[in-house]
Amino acid sequence: MYYGVDMTNYFDYTNTTEEKIGIKGVSLKDIEVMEDTINRAYNGVINKYKNKELGFMDIIYDENLNKYYDLSKYYTDYEYIVVIGMGGSILGTQMVYEGINGMYSNEINSNTKKVYFLDNSDPEKLYGILKIVDLKKTLLFIVSKSGNTVETLANFFIIKEKMDKLGCNNNTIIISSGGILKDIAEKEGYMLFDVPENVEGRFSVLSSVGLAPMSCMGIDIMGLIKGARDMDKLCKNEDVFKNPALMYALIHYIFLNRGKNISVLMPYIERLHKFGMWYRQLWAESLGKDGKGQTPIISTGAKDQHSQLQLYLDGPKDKIITFLNVEKFKEDFIIKCPNHYLDNHKLSKLINFEQLGTEEALTSKGIPNTSIVLEELNEYSLGKLIYMYEMGTAFMGEMIRINAFNQPAVEEGKKITRKLLEGKSIENMVKNKPNEKYLIEI
Repeated sequence: MYYGVDMTNYFDYTNTTEEKIGIKGVSLKDIEVMEDTINRAYNGVINKYKNKELGFMDIIYDENLNKYYDLSKYYTDYEYIVVIGMGGSILGTQMVYEGINGMYSNEINSNTKKVYFLDNSDPEKLYGILKIVDLKKTLLFIVSKSGNTVETLANFFIIKEKMDKLGCNNNTIIISSGGILKDIAEKEGYMLFDVPENVEGRFSVLSSVGLAPMSCMGIDIMGLIKGARDMDKLCKNEDVFKNPALMYALIHYIFLNRGKNISVLMPYIERLHKFGMWYRQLWAESLGKDGKGQTPIISTGAKDQHSQLQLYLDGPKDKIITFLNVEKFKEDFIIKCPNHYLDNHKLSKLINFEQLGTEEALTSKGIPNTSIVLEELNEYSLGKLIYMYEMGTAFMGEMIRINAFNQPAVEEGKKITRKLLEGKSIENMVKNKPNEKYLIEI
């Protein structure tokens, strides 16, 4: 990607420096004066880890991966896999599956299981999946840490009723720490995997939440874990100039304090689109508290150059942008068009040059941007990327002085939904009924 660079995978923050974007950029002195903030962030995360508060840092050293390999062997004959969950209970698994296999794996790979993710209470989505899969040949994963997630329960109860009528009693796996789901698993004799109590959902992809279903999808879970472990070694380096996650957090913290309250993640490979969706939840739900935080946005290159780049270049200067680049694509094509500058170029070169062009345009406008470059996208490199972002989020939480591992505001909406379903908030519905004078017919 960058000529003259020897590293195969790296985080590049060159285009956030004074050297590249002038006085709007970060200088070495700017970093030096942040020494107390850097130390507070590093020590805060490490102390929480030592106090067993950050389970996501422990789970990657779980030596008992055989249980997942045994699971994949036991359920090898099923043709379909359906994962039911919400938010962090499902998004990480979907991100890895699509990151490794691509968007059209169900259509392309005729010899592998067809995988579907049920991640909403939209009845049309459930209907569509049920029209596709044969429940007798479907392996079902139900994922909810609390065991009480209402959308997950609703979809499960509907499918369970259909499975019970078909006599499908041995193809449901529950991943939960308690609640209704754990009770059902024990009553029905379903296989049950626990979720560690000190691992929040959005940080749980490398726990049973992700590893159990992914092992049955043909994902190399050991490759993911090895990548995360190698990144962990880097992230435990006290030197910010050798710790990619700590530097990532610091750069974003500095620019947040300079009014860059929007963080754009822009992968230039479609297989990382769901990674962007996962990052969006990780960054937003972890850091958006007490009036603080930075709004995460996902754009996909090169197509969003034609829909978002005008805003990024010529709109409010409130953004910091991170590119995700992959040098080696699984497949490639040579463009044939004589007498045109595209002739004999690879399609991969086009998209990578488009990224470089976007990067140069942003930099020339003084817009801070960073890049994460991977030699190729596989389980190992994706494991490294996942863990870097988890650690970066943890460090950022310490920098802005919030608890990155709870989500109090989300719980309030869940309580209101439950009251409505139980008929206990009808008076609020009447009170909040729209006033006709504010309605316009469309």
